[in-house]
Amino acid sequence: MVIALTSETAIVIDDDYDVTGILAELLESQGVKVLGTGYTGGDAIHLFKKHMPKLIFMDVHMPIKDGITALREIKNISPNSIVIMITGDTSSLVEEQLQILGANSIIHKPFRMKNIIQIIKEVQKHSTLVTS
Repeated sequence: MVIALTSETAIVIDDDYDVTGILAELLESQGVKVLGTGYTGGDAIHLFKKHMPKLIFMDVHMPIKDGITALREIKNISPNSIVIMITGDTSSLVEEQLQILGANSIIHKPFRMKNIIQIIKEVQKHSTLVTS
């Protein structure tokens, strides 16, 4: 039996269809209602404006419009939105840029399900940057 972690809403954006699907399923299994999924930064901005979710899970490197650009636009619209960035890029430059732009958390690929659950709990408690 799964105990719901939260009753929050989310969107999931990643250009890897498998990652998007797995992450959306994990969130749903933890009581997070996934309002939409997308595959580009443009999708992120569109879905954010349409649904105004509490949580945004978004990849950093995507085609057409990257996650850094989308993060900047989302935070300009709603500075208090909780944006959790997902990346395989471990460079300190990217991490620093994400912090400056207001990312609440950074999840490094490959990620573990338990790490995502923990990050959700931490972000909801503190709304500060958590790295895994």
